[in-house]
Amino acid sequence: MKINEAAQQLQTSAWTLRYYEQIGVVAPVSRVNGIRDYTNDDLDQFREVLELRDCGVTLAEIRELLTLEATTDTADVRQQLLQNRAVALRHEISRLQAALDHLDAKITTITAQPERKLVSNGTN
Repeated sequence: MKINEAAQQLQTSAWTLRYYEQIGVVAPVSRVNGIRDYTNDDLDQFREVLELRDCGVTLAEIRELLTLEATTDTADVRQQLLQNRAVALRHEISRLQAALDHLDAKITTITAQPERKLVSNGTN
């Protein structure tokens, strides 16, 4: 299938598909008369990449995972890479939760004391 149809099925853009191929995140797609011809296996590979990306795995990490899968590594190395990403995401979630808690406190302050300024203009 052609790139626009593949992009539509994957709910992404043709640009993304070309870019991921260009930077080596996915294997090169076969071409017929110079035009990319996506197979079901290609779509499956892109789905996996897009799912990993949506889980917060960086493109560099995805490329490393694919490289590791293509070599004779053990699953432990790939598992550790994903565990490291999970730890980083947990830290980011904690940071975002603290920020949300702080904003909720500010909202409560405004509700309780609408005349109180939250940010000084520097002349007070």
